Amino acid sequence: MWNRSLVFAAISAAGMAGAAYAAQDTAGIGFPEGYRSWFHHHSTVNRSGHQPEGNVGIQHVYVNDAALEGLRTGKFAPGATFVVDRFKYVEQDNHSMSQGDRKVVAVMVYDPQRYAETGGWGFQAFKGGDPAQKAVKDGGQACFVCHIPHADNHYLFTRGAQ
Repeated sequence: MWNRSLVFAAISAAGMAGAAYAAQDTAGIGFPEGYRSWFHHHSTVNRSGHQPEGNVGIQHVYVNDAALEGLRTGKFAPGATFVVDRFKYVEQDNHSMSQGDRKVVAVMVYDPQRYAETGGWGFQAFKGGDPAQKAVKDGGQACFVCHIPHADNHYLFTRGAQ
């Protein structure tokens, strides 16, 4: 009997956690107009075999002024925004890569009250860079799962202002 109660409690807790994520609304996160004029923090290439597979490509990370200040000080103000502009890559005959079609423009916005369930960050993504094609439908849960191991760095893969 005790084991059944424990299993039921665990399933109930997991269900409530899932409901909390689903209840978080990230639909209000708009396309970050003009982000390519923001501070360009860095670029990376995630090659075939990278996990998650959807993140394979060339990605450029841009930050607004509030995010840049947060990277410098370690304290993020509401409105701090990161943008990852991800493209397919094309391998060339001479062992080089070039940038292909845009895959997604991914956005993280800091608002600890509004996005408490995902470490204070709201997540949205725009397929192909199209402001009308929002991809995040789960309150940012799928995005946040990859950020959890970086809790010691404000859930960011990015470190410091370079």
